Amino acid sequence: MHNELQKLLRSKTFLLVLAMLVVVIVIVTWPPSFGNVFRLNGSNAALEKLDTCKNGSILAARNDCYRELAFSTNQSYFCNKVFNASTVSESCFAKLAIAANSKKSCESIKDVKARSYCIAVLATNKIELPLCDNVDDRGWKNYCYAQLAILAKKPDVCLKIEGETGISDCYLNMAKNLSSGPTCTYILDEEKRDDCYLSVGTANTDAFLCAEIQQPPKKWTCYHRVAKATGDISLCSHIPESLSANCIEAVKEAFPQRFEQ
Repeated sequence: MHNELQKLLRSKTFLLVLAMLVVVIVIVTWPPSFGNVFRLNGSNAALEKLDTCKNGSILAARNDCYRELAFSTNQSYFCNKVFNASTVSESCFAKLAIAANSKKSCESIKDVKARSYCIAVLATNKIELPLCDNVDDRGWKNYCYAQLAILAKKPDVCLKIEGETGISDCYLNMAKNLSSGPTCTYILDEEKRDDCYLSVGTANTDAFLCAEIQQPPKKWTCYHRVAKATGDISLCSHIPESLSANCIEAVKEAFPQRFEQ
C-alpha cells in the first residue's frame, strides 16, 4: 500500500491534476477585495495616462490642473491628486457629486463647508426643502433656505433662516425675484420693507405699492419713477410741490407726443 502511494505521488498525471485542483480552490476562495485591488490598479494605470498635470512645478497651478482634469474626465481619482489643500480637494469632490446629482456622494465629503455647499446646491437643483435641513454649516443652510423660498414660492421658508436680518433679506430677494409686492409685507424692518416696496413698485410700475412706503423720500422716488415709466402725470401730485415740477418734466420728456401743445 505504501509503495503504491509512492508510485502515485511520482506520477506526472497525478501531480498535474493536483496542481489544477489547487488553482481551482484558490480561484474559488480568493477574497473579492484582492480582485478589486487588481482591477483598481488597472483602472488607475489607465487614468495615469491622462495625467497631464504631474509635471507642473507650481503647486497652486498643479492643484487647479487636477481639479479641471477631474471635472473634464468626471473622475474623482484626480481630486485625490490635489496636494496639501484639503479645501480645494473637498470642493473638487463636491462639484463632481453635484454634477452626478448624488446626495450620497455629497454626504461622504469630510469637510463641513464643502459637504454643506454640496448638499445646498443639490437641494436648490432638485428644489427639495428637506435637503436643506441636512446642511451643517449655518451660512450654507441659510443660503439653502433663501433659495428654496424663491424657487418653491413659499415665504414661510424664510422663517427657517437664523437671524432677523437674514429673514428680511430673504423676503426682500423673494419679492424682487418674483415681483411680488405682497411678500414685502412680511418684512418687519421698516427701512427694508420700504426698499422692497420701492424696488417691486418700480419694477411693476405699481403706484399702489408706492403708497405703502412709509419714508417720504422713498415714497416720492417711487411715484416719480412710476409716473415717468407709465406717462401718468397725475402721480406727480403725490410729490411735494417743490419737487413735483421735476416729476412732471420727466414725464413730458418721456412721452413728448402725449403732451404736445
